[in-house]
Amino acid sequence: MGGKVLEKLLINRIMHHLYSNNLMNPNQYGFTPKKSTTDATLAVKEYIEEGLRRGHITILISLDVQGTLDAAWWPSILHNLKILDCPKNLYNLTRSYFSDRTETLHTYSIQIERDITKGCPQGSCCGPAFWNIKYNSLLNLHYGKRTKAITFADDLLIAVRAENVQEGDNIANRNKQNNKLGEIK
Repeated sequence: MGGKVLEKLLINRIMHHLYSNNLMNPNQYGFTPKKSTTDATLAVKEYIEEGLRRGHITILISLDVQGTLDAAWWPSILHNLKILDCPKNLYNLTRSYFSDRTETLHTYSIQIERDITKGCPQGSCCGPAFWNIKYNSLLNLHYGKRTKAITFADDLLIAVRAENVQEGDNIANRNKQNNKLGEIK
């Protein structure tokens, strides 16, 4: 019981720091207070409609991360907390929270234990917020003027506006090369 209380206090203090200092990208709609899928959908709709008024087409690229909370790599979360100027006491507590974790497989005849460096513990209240901290860096990449990235939890939508399909394809590929999107951990 005490562990759950500590987790809740830890993540609430971290998120208070991030939101009160406007450090979280406003284009993250999942696991975010006062935001919903409807808000994310409306943001995409408004972006498309603005392009249509200018005579542009919009290309939508959708990505979904499988096993979201299992894929949250702790060194990346810690790195992002440093970039976001997380108070040292909260950073150190988070680093301790992630350290020396193992998982164990028990069968009738064997027991296998291994160290782990990613994922959020089963039932942890920290998982969604840690995922947003990790994904925040993806939203803050340098996209071109005609590109908007929107996330809802583990779903990423990259919207590219252009005058025609070929130009849109070129812009999308430049974003991929400039940001090395295929290499994000």
